[in-house]
Amino acid sequence: MCTSLSLGALDGSKFLARTMDFAFELNGQPTFLPQEYKWISSYDKKEYTTDYAIMGTGAKYGNNYMVADGFNEYGLSAAELYFANAAKYDTKPTDGAMNLVAEEFILWALGNNKSIEDLKENIKQVHLIESNSGVMGQNQPLHFIFSDATGVTYILEPEGDGLVLQEDKVGVMTNTPDYNWHKTNLANYLGAQTTNFSAKKFGKQEVIPLGQNGTFRLPGGYTAVDRFVRTAFIRETTETPKDAKQAVNTILHMLDSVTIPRGVNIKENGEASYTQYQTVLDLTNKVMYFVPYGNRTVYSVKLTDDLIKNQKEPKEFPVTMSQEFQALN
Repeated sequence: MCTSLSLGALDGSKFLARTMDFAFELNGQPTFLPQEYKWISSYDKKEYTTDYAIMGTGAKYGNNYMVADGFNEYGLSAAELYFANAAKYDTKPTDGAMNLVAEEFILWALGNNKSIEDLKENIKQVHLIESNSGVMGQNQPLHFIFSDATGVTYILEPEGDGLVLQEDKVGVMTNTPDYNWHKTNLANYLGAQTTNFSAKKFGKQEVIPLGQNGTFRLPGGYTAVDRFVRTAFIRETTETPKDAKQAVNTILHMLDSVTIPRGVNIKENGEASYTQYQTVLDLTNKVMYFVPYGNRTVYSVKLTDDLIKNQKEPKEFPVTMSQEFQALN
Protein backbone atom coordinates (compact mmCIF):
# COMPACT_ATOMS: atom_id res chain seq x y z
CA MET A 1 0.00 0.00 0.00
CA CYS A 2 1.14 3.53 -0.80
CA THR A 3 -0.11 6.60 -2.67
CA SER A 4 1.93 8.96 -4.82
CA LEU A 5 1.16 12.12 -6.79
CA SER A 6 2.95 14.76 -8.82
CA LEU A 7 2.05 18.46 -8.79
CA GLY A 8 3.25 21.83 -10.00
CA ALA A 9 2.92 25.31 -8.46
CA LEU A 10 2.22 28.56 -10.29
CA ASP A 11 5.81 29.71 -9.73
CA GLY A 12 7.02 26.78 -11.83
CA SER A 13 8.23 24.54 -9.02
CA LYS A 14 7.62 20.80 -9.49
CA PHE A 15 6.90 18.14 -6.87
CA LEU A 16 6.61 14.40 -6.37
CA ALA A 17 5.03 13.20 -3.12
CA ARG A 18 4.02 9.95 -1.47
CA THR A 19 2.71 8.14 1.56
CA MET A 20 4.72 5.10 2.64
CA ASP A 21 2.19 2.54 3.82
CA PHE A 22 3.75 -0.67 5.09
CA ALA A 23 3.62 -3.10 8.00
CA PHE A 24 7.32 -3.99 8.26
CA GLU A 25 9.08 -1.18 10.13
CA LEU A 26 11.34 0.40 7.53
CA ASN A 27 12.97 2.91 9.91
CA GLY A 28 13.52 5.25 6.99
CA GLN A 29 14.68 8.83 7.51
CA PRO A 30 16.11 11.61 5.34
CA THR A 31 19.44 10.38 3.98
CA PHE A 32 22.08 11.84 1.68
CA LEU A 33 24.12 9.60 -0.61
CA PRO A 34 27.15 11.22 -2.26
CA GLN A 35 28.43 11.13 -5.80
CA GLU A 36 30.47 7.99 -6.49
CA TYR A 37 28.65 6.07 -3.79
CA LYS A 38 29.69 2.43 -4.07
CA TRP A 39 27.10 -0.26 -3.44
CA ILE A 40 27.00 -4.01 -3.81
CA SER A 41 24.12 -5.75 -5.54
CA SER A 42 22.29 -8.20 -3.30
CA TYR A 43 21.69 -10.45 -6.29
CA ASP A 44 25.13 -11.14 -7.75
CA LYS A 45 27.44 -9.24 -5.34
CA LYS A 46 28.77 -7.00 -8.11
CA GLU A 47 29.88 -3.52 -7.08
CA TYR A 48 28.35 -0.45 -8.72
CA THR A 49 29.10 3.25 -8.40
CA THR A 50 26.63 6.12 -8.68
CA ASP A 51 27.37 9.24 -10.72
CA TYR A 52 25.02 11.66 -8.96
CA ALA A 53 24.22 12.64 -5.39
CA ILE A 54 20.87 11.54 -3.93
CA MET A 55 18.61 12.86 -1.19
CA GLY A 56 15.88 10.46 -0.12
CA THR A 57 14.25 8.35 2.53
CA GLY A 58 16.89 5.79 3.32
CA ALA A 59 18.11 3.19 5.76
CA LYS A 60 21.19 0.98 5.81
CA TYR A 61 20.60 -2.72 5.25
CA GLY A 62 23.69 -4.88 5.23
CA ASN A 63 26.32 -3.35 2.94
CA ASN A 64 24.16 -0.66 1.36
CA TYR A 65 21.97 2.30 2.02
CA MET A 66 18.66 1.73 0.29
CA VAL A 67 16.22 4.47 -0.71
CA ALA A 68 12.47 4.03 -1.18
CA ASP A 69 11.93 7.53 -2.59
CA GLY A 70 14.02 10.62 -3.29
CA PHE A 71 15.63 12.84 -5.93
CA ASN A 72 19.09 13.46 -7.28
CA GLU A 73 21.11 16.60 -7.90
CA TYR A 74 19.47 17.10 -11.33
CA GLY A 75 15.90 16.85 -10.05
CA LEU A 76 15.07 13.33 -11.21
CA SER A 77 12.86 11.78 -8.55
CA ALA A 78 11.38 8.36 -7.86
CA ALA A 79 9.25 6.36 -5.45
CA GLU A 80 8.65 2.63 -5.20
CA LEU A 81 5.18 1.29 -4.38
CA TYR A 82 3.94 -2.22 -3.67
CA PHE A 83 2.62 -4.12 -6.70
CA ALA A 84 1.38 -7.35 -5.15
CA ASN A 85 0.44 -10.28 -7.39
CA ALA A 86 1.26 -8.24 -10.50
CA ALA A 87 5.02 -7.61 -10.68
CA LYS A 88 6.72 -10.06 -13.03
CA TYR A 89 10.51 -9.98 -13.10
CA ASP A 90 13.05 -11.96 -15.10
CA THR A 91 13.56 -15.44 -13.69
CA LYS A 92 17.17 -15.67 -14.93
CA PRO A 93 19.98 -13.11 -15.21
CA THR A 94 20.99 -11.64 -18.56
CA ASP A 95 24.68 -11.80 -19.51
CA GLY A 96 26.29 -8.39 -19.94
CA ALA A 97 23.44 -6.54 -18.22
CA MET A 98 22.89 -5.12 -14.74
CA ASN A 99 20.87 -7.76 -12.90
CA LEU A 100 19.24 -6.25 -9.81
CA VAL A 101 16.58 -7.08 -7.26
CA ALA A 102 13.68 -4.65 -7.26
CA GLU A 103 14.53 -2.72 -4.08
CA GLU A 104 17.90 -1.72 -5.60
CA PHE A 105 16.38 -0.19 -8.70
CA ILE A 106 15.86 3.35 -7.37
CA LEU A 107 19.48 3.46 -6.18
CA TRP A 108 20.59 2.79 -9.73
CA ALA A 109 17.97 5.02 -11.38
CA LEU A 110 18.65 8.15 -9.31
CA GLY A 111 22.35 7.53 -9.11
CA ASN A 112 22.91 7.26 -12.85
CA ASN A 113 20.27 9.31 -14.71
CA LYS A 114 19.63 13.05 -14.94
CA SER A 115 16.13 12.96 -16.39
CA ILE A 116 13.28 10.83 -17.67
CA GLU A 117 14.85 10.96 -21.13
CA ASP A 118 18.09 9.55 -19.74
CA LEU A 119 16.12 6.86 -17.95
CA LYS A 120 14.31 5.81 -21.12
CA GLU A 121 17.63 5.11 -22.81
CA ASN A 122 19.70 3.71 -19.95
CA ILE A 123 16.99 1.41 -18.62
CA LYS A 124 17.70 -0.92 -21.53
CA GLN A 125 20.80 -2.20 -19.73
CA VAL A 126 18.94 -3.11 -16.49
CA HIS A 127 17.03 -6.29 -15.64
CA LEU A 128 15.05 -6.90 -12.46
CA ILE A 129 15.36 -10.47 -11.23
CA GLU A 130 12.85 -12.45 -9.21
CA SER A 131 14.90 -13.36 -6.16
CA ASN A 132 14.78 -13.69 -2.38
CA SER A 133 18.34 -12.38 -2.04
CA GLY A 134 17.31 -8.75 -1.44
CA VAL A 135 17.55 -6.93 1.87
CA MET A 136 13.96 -7.85 2.80
CA GLY A 137 14.75 -11.57 2.56
CA GLN A 138 12.04 -12.26 0.01
CA ASN A 139 11.10 -11.09 -3.46
CA GLN A 140 9.48 -7.63 -3.37
CA PRO A 141 6.72 -6.94 -5.94
CA LEU A 142 7.22 -3.27 -6.80
CA HIS A 143 6.33 -0.70 -9.41
CA PHE A 144 7.79 2.79 -9.68
CA ILE A 145 6.83 6.39 -10.35
CA PHE A 146 9.33 8.91 -11.73
CA SER A 147 9.21 12.66 -12.23
CA ASP A 148 11.95 15.09 -13.21
CA ALA A 149 12.66 18.82 -13.09
CA THR A 150 10.38 19.45 -16.10
CA GLY A 151 7.40 18.04 -14.17
CA VAL A 152 6.79 15.16 -16.58
CA THR A 153 5.74 11.99 -14.73
CA TYR A 154 6.15 8.37 -15.83
CA ILE A 155 5.51 4.99 -14.25
CA LEU A 156 7.27 1.68 -14.66
CA GLU A 157 5.38 -1.53 -14.06
CA PRO A 158 7.34 -4.76 -14.59
CA GLU A 159 4.69 -7.08 -15.99
CA GLY A 160 6.80 -9.58 -17.87
CA ASP A 161 7.54 -7.48 -20.96
CA GLY A 162 10.76 -5.83 -19.80
CA LEU A 163 11.15 -2.42 -18.20
CA VAL A 164 8.97 0.04 -20.08
CA LEU A 165 8.17 3.59 -19.02
CA GLN A 166 4.63 4.90 -19.54
CA GLU A 167 3.56 8.51 -19.08
CA ASP A 168 1.35 9.08 -16.05
CA LYS A 169 -1.10 11.64 -17.41
CA VAL A 170 -3.28 11.43 -14.29
CA GLY A 171 -0.37 12.31 -12.02
CA VAL A 172 -1.36 9.65 -9.46
CA MET A 173 -0.22 6.15 -8.60
CA THR A 174 -1.24 3.65 -5.91
CA ASN A 175 -1.00 -0.16 -5.90
CA THR A 176 -2.44 -3.21 -7.69
CA PRO A 177 -4.26 -3.27 -10.15
CA ASP A 178 -1.96 -1.70 -12.72
CA TYR A 179 -2.04 1.91 -13.89
CA ASN A 180 -4.08 1.28 -17.04
CA TRP A 181 -6.81 -0.43 -14.99
CA HIS A 182 -6.97 2.52 -12.58
CA LYS A 183 -7.08 4.98 -15.47
CA THR A 184 -10.02 3.16 -17.06
CA ASN A 185 -11.82 2.90 -13.71
CA LEU A 186 -11.94 6.70 -13.41
CA ALA A 187 -14.82 6.60 -15.91
CA ASN A 188 -17.01 5.22 -13.11
CA TYR A 189 -16.58 8.43 -11.12
CA LEU A 190 -17.34 11.15 -13.65
CA GLY A 191 -20.39 12.09 -11.56
CA ALA A 192 -18.25 13.34 -8.66
CA GLN A 193 -18.18 17.14 -8.51
CA THR A 194 -17.17 19.93 -6.16
CA THR A 195 -20.57 21.70 -6.16
CA ASN A 196 -23.96 20.59 -4.84
CA PHE A 197 -26.50 18.88 -7.01
CA SER A 198 -29.64 20.95 -7.53
CA ALA A 199 -33.01 20.18 -5.96
CA LYS A 200 -35.04 17.64 -7.88
CA LYS A 201 -38.68 16.60 -7.96
CA PHE A 202 -39.81 13.02 -7.37
CA GLY A 203 -43.45 13.13 -8.37
CA LYS A 204 -44.84 16.19 -6.61
CA GLN A 205 -42.21 16.10 -3.87
CA GLU A 206 -39.27 18.46 -4.23
CA VAL A 207 -36.12 17.05 -2.64
CA ILE A 208 -33.52 19.60 -1.67
CA PRO A 209 -29.85 18.88 -0.94
CA LEU A 210 -28.92 18.10 2.66
CA GLY A 211 -25.46 19.65 2.90
CA GLN A 212 -22.66 19.02 0.41
CA ASN A 213 -23.58 16.16 -1.90
CA GLY A 214 -21.43 16.59 -5.01
CA THR A 215 -18.70 14.26 -3.75
CA PHE A 216 -21.02 11.43 -2.72
CA ARG A 217 -19.66 9.25 -5.52
CA LEU A 218 -16.10 9.29 -4.17
CA PRO A 219 -15.01 6.05 -2.47
CA GLY A 220 -13.95 6.39 1.14
CA GLY A 221 -11.94 3.23 1.84
CA TYR A 222 -8.21 2.59 1.89
CA THR A 223 -8.00 0.10 -0.97
CA ALA A 224 -5.65 0.99 -3.82
CA VAL A 225 -8.67 1.58 -6.06
CA ASP A 226 -10.34 3.92 -3.55
CA ARG A 227 -7.14 5.86 -2.91
CA PHE A 228 -6.40 6.29 -6.62
CA VAL A 229 -9.86 7.67 -7.38
CA ARG A 230 -9.93 9.94 -4.34
CA THR A 231 -6.43 11.32 -4.98
CA ALA A 232 -7.10 11.88 -8.70
CA PHE A 233 -10.25 13.86 -7.86
CA ILE A 234 -8.58 15.92 -5.13
CA ARG A 235 -5.50 16.60 -7.26
CA GLU A 236 -7.67 17.81 -10.14
CA THR A 237 -9.97 20.04 -8.09
CA THR A 238 -7.74 21.51 -5.36
CA GLU A 239 -6.63 25.10 -5.95
CA THR A 240 -3.22 25.28 -7.62
CA PRO A 241 -0.65 26.55 -5.09
CA LYS A 242 1.02 29.84 -5.93
CA ASP A 243 4.56 28.94 -4.85
CA ALA A 244 6.72 26.17 -3.43
CA LYS A 245 5.94 26.93 0.21
CA GLN A 246 2.19 26.83 -0.39
CA ALA A 247 2.60 23.71 -2.53
CA VAL A 248 4.07 21.71 0.35
CA ASN A 249 1.11 22.61 2.56
CA THR A 250 -1.35 21.80 -0.23
CA ILE A 251 0.23 18.43 -1.01
CA LEU A 252 0.26 17.38 2.64
CA HIS A 253 -3.47 18.11 2.83
CA MET A 254 -3.93 15.95 -0.27
CA LEU A 255 -1.95 13.10 1.25
CA ASP A 256 -3.94 13.34 4.47
CA SER A 257 -6.99 12.09 2.57
CA VAL A 258 -5.25 8.73 2.01
CA THR A 259 -3.03 8.54 5.09
CA ILE A 260 -3.77 5.31 6.97
CA PRO A 261 -3.96 5.42 10.79
CA ARG A 262 -2.33 2.52 12.57
CA GLY A 263 -4.87 -0.19 13.32
CA VAL A 264 -7.29 0.53 10.47
CA ASN A 265 -5.71 -1.95 8.05
CA ILE A 266 -4.59 -5.29 9.53
CA LYS A 267 -2.77 -7.94 7.51
CA GLU A 268 -3.51 -11.67 7.70
CA ASN A 269 -0.65 -12.15 10.18
CA GLY A 270 -2.06 -9.52 12.52
CA GLU A 271 0.43 -6.77 11.67
CA ALA A 272 -0.85 -3.24 11.08
CA SER A 273 -0.10 -1.71 7.68
CA TYR A 274 -0.09 2.07 8.17
CA THR A 275 1.42 5.28 6.81
CA GLN A 276 4.92 5.25 8.27
CA TYR A 277 5.72 8.63 6.73
CA GLN A 278 4.76 11.23 4.15
CA THR A 279 7.35 12.69 1.80
CA VAL A 280 7.11 15.77 -0.42
CA LEU A 281 9.99 16.21 -2.88
CA ASP A 282 10.60 19.69 -4.29
CA LEU A 283 12.41 18.94 -7.54
CA THR A 284 13.00 22.57 -8.43
CA ASN A 285 14.55 23.80 -5.19
CA LYS A 286 16.04 20.40 -4.24
CA VAL A 287 14.31 20.20 -0.86
CA MET A 288 12.90 17.09 0.77
CA TYR A 289 10.02 17.44 3.25
CA PHE A 290 9.43 14.54 5.62
CA VAL A 291 6.60 13.87 8.10
CA PRO A 292 6.91 10.70 10.24
CA TYR A 293 3.82 8.94 11.58
CA GLY A 294 4.55 9.69 15.22
CA ASN A 295 5.30 13.39 14.78
CA ARG A 296 3.36 15.76 12.54
CA THR A 297 6.26 18.22 12.43
CA VAL A 298 7.30 18.91 8.82
CA TYR A 299 11.05 18.36 8.56
CA SER A 300 13.01 19.73 5.60
CA VAL A 301 16.47 18.99 4.27
CA LYS A 302 18.02 20.66 1.24
CA LEU A 303 20.40 19.09 -1.23
CA THR A 304 22.90 21.94 -1.14
CA ASP A 305 25.95 22.54 -3.29
CA ASP A 306 28.03 22.16 -0.15
CA LEU A 307 26.66 18.68 0.47
CA ILE A 308 27.23 17.66 -3.13
CA LYS A 309 30.81 18.99 -3.28
CA ASN A 310 32.12 18.24 0.20
CA GLN A 311 30.14 15.38 1.78
CA LYS A 312 31.89 12.22 0.64
CA GLU A 313 30.11 9.71 2.87
CA PRO A 314 26.41 8.93 3.38
CA LYS A 315 24.77 11.23 5.90
CA GLU A 316 21.59 10.53 7.85
CA PHE A 317 19.36 13.34 9.13
CA PRO A 318 17.59 11.93 12.22
CA VAL A 319 14.10 13.17 13.02
CA THR A 320 12.09 13.04 16.24
CA MET A 321 9.55 10.22 16.05
CA SER A 322 7.38 11.31 19.03
CA GLN A 323 4.97 14.22 18.71
CA GLU A 324 6.30 17.71 19.43
CA PHE A 325 4.05 20.63 20.34
CA GLN A 326 4.34 24.38 20.21
CA ALA A 327 2.96 25.82 23.44
CA LEU A 328 1.05 29.10 23.11
CA ASN A 329 0.96 30.00 26.83
